[in-house]
Amino acid sequence: MKRSRIPSLGPRVPTLDTRKATILPKRADPHYQTAEHKNWAEQVKRRADWRCEYVEGGLRCERSRANGHQMYADHIKDIRDNPEPALDLNNGRCACNSHNTRSGIRARANRISS
Repeated sequence: MKRSRIPSLGPRVPTLDTRKATILPKRADPHYQTAEHKNWAEQVKRRADWRCEYVEGGLRCERSRANGHQMYADHIKDIRDNPEPALDLNNGRCACNSHNTRSGIRARANRISS
């Protein structure tokens, strides 16, 4: 007995060949490359003794450079939203990678929603 094959149909939606898409290189805002910003960032981190200044639930984050964590100088008011206090020490806080990332995501979300 001969078996007959059921013909199959190809996909209706073609598959995207991602090898053709090129990813654009990430470019930092030129402000972050200036000597003034680097000096500001150093002062912010030094003032906090290289410890994350974020407080959650009444407790300060325990991450610090002494414990092997990378520390960043984070703008309290994002400079894209308010460029005036970009180098104001009162507009800066020392942040661990996690809190710096969360702060950036929150700032972008606020920009998008408004």
